[in-house]
Amino acid sequence: MHESNDIDVTTSLTRHLLCAVPQLSDPNFVRSVVLVVEHNEEGAFGLVLNNSLPTRIAEVTESLGLEWHGPADQTVRLGGPVEPVRGFVLHDSLDWDPLAEPICEDLFLTATLDAISPDVGIGGEGRLLFTLGYAGWGEGQIEAEMISGSWVAVPVGGHVGVSARWILETPAESMWSGALAAIGIDPARLVGHRGIGEPAAKA
Repeated sequence: MHESNDIDVTTSLTRHLLCAVPQLSDPNFVRSVVLVVEHNEEGAFGLVLNNSLPTRIAEVTESLGLEWHGPADQTVRLGGPVEPVRGFVLHDSLDWDPLAEPICEDLFLTATLDAISPDVGIGGEGRLLFTLGYAGWGEGQIEAEMISGSWVAVPVGGHVGVSARWILETPAESMWSGALAAIGIDPARLVGHRGIGEPAAKA
């Protein structure tokens, strides 16, 4: 088991990134970085941030009858194995979705596009990540995985860890090592430990 990073798994992991240790072999979570949006006694809900897909956001929004105002080549990311056709948007602006759920300062979640006006569309001046699907854990599951050493937790939006801007601006391929570095962990130190569990998505 790797060294503790001072996260008490009896408390909520909401607003933390979970970085998978190298030994975690579940293909859905290999070296993944997961933003935990909600964690309580019933389970947890999160979005994988660093699994890029080739599909452009513009293609997805067009299929939904919405305008995309961001970069033409920006692609979606696979947010997890559960409901992979369902979209979620992490962003830093309430201009196009004033009903978005706040995650932390300067980070909001749009979980449904039903209320988005076609003439307003998505994106614009702000930064955002568009994900398809999500990761889910049942009661006690994420706590067991933390105890077994499957994940390293990194705070979001505080004095330690990463900022909302970091989440929205960091390239997918740099997120895993960058998140660990933000709390002073060298990824090479995570190799060779035993007792690693594998997460399973809640259906």
